[in-house]
Amino acid sequence: MAQYDGIVIHFGEIWLKGGNRNSFILMLYDNIKCSLRDEHYARLENARDRFFLETDKKSDLESIESKLSKVFGISWFAPAVVSESSLGSILKAANALLSKKDTVRIVPNRALKTLSFNSADVVTHFIKNSDKLNFKIDKDAKRDLYVSITKNRAFIYDRKIQGAKGLPVGSSGNAVVLFSGGIDSPVAAYYAMKRGLHPVYLHVHAFQNNDDEKLSKIRDLAKHLSAYSCGSVLYCVPGHVFQSSAMRIPRRYELVMFKLFMHRLAERIAKKERAECIVTGESLGQVASQTLSNLTTSQQGIKPLIMRPLIGFDKQEIINVASQIGTFEMSIIKYRDV
Repeated sequence: MAQYDGIVIHFGEIWLKGGNRNSFILMLYDNIKCSLRDEHYARLENARDRFFLETDKKSDLESIESKLSKVFGISWFAPAVVSESSLGSILKAANALLSKKDTVRIVPNRALKTLSFNSADVVTHFIKNSDKLNFKIDKDAKRDLYVSITKNRAFIYDRKIQGAKGLPVGSSGNAVVLFSGGIDSPVAAYYAMKRGLHPVYLHVHAFQNNDDEKLSKIRDLAKHLSAYSCGSVLYCVPGHVFQSSAMRIPRRYELVMFKLFMHRLAERIAKKERAECIVTGESLGQVASQTLSNLTTSQQGIKPLIMRPLIGFDKQEIINVASQIGTFEMSIIKYRDV
């Protein structure tokens, strides 16, 4: 296995920001450090258009890659070998990364246009010195060797790992997430985080007190999702607070009134947590309480914006995402609903 010098980390959508771009970059920097707080590495460098995570001998590359893949705001990242920005040094670094069994296509990128050579010169240099290479080069090879050259150094890597994309969690503020423990609400939380919202979870349970709820799957789900947000807050409320009042409500209105109760509860928590919106896992028409008229009724008088990231999803699409992010199996564990 190749000995990498570190991991080069690129951000996509953030680079499209205007005058506030730097604040997004700094927030992503902090989120990466938070995500890797239990990992060994030498340092995390902010190199303007990318980050470079310098690793050391104690670094667990597989564990670091897994955690980076859950940090929203990262477009892609790659374990890399670092060299000086001269053609000779780049060739030497490539030899250290690859072996005789490897056949690659050279994909150069010259970030600094004032260098004495261009991208075509990089490819030409590899071709002219092919007898000195530990590996083979072929313009039609299915595997790429990337050479990214900056002012003082070059990053050489042979694979790109897709990041979570989106915006850094927290860059859009806080959101109260109505958290049922079913399939939908964890997926809604995931998409809210992807757009930069930091989650404050609200769960209304059927137990008599919160001590009984502590043994349920809810905390496991929240903990699992916290890998995407570097921690979160969970509010748990006994459902009998609503049930004692619901006895006077005609049964046909009970679901809608329960939804309104949760919205009002979320509104109070939003004020406390300085959250500007409420996030739900509702999908239009999926069940009776999610018809257009019932959705409208359940949000009457609620001041914070109610966001429904899954409004246009069908159930199978939601299940697919839940499986992808690792919440599906926990969500289908039997649970006592309110």
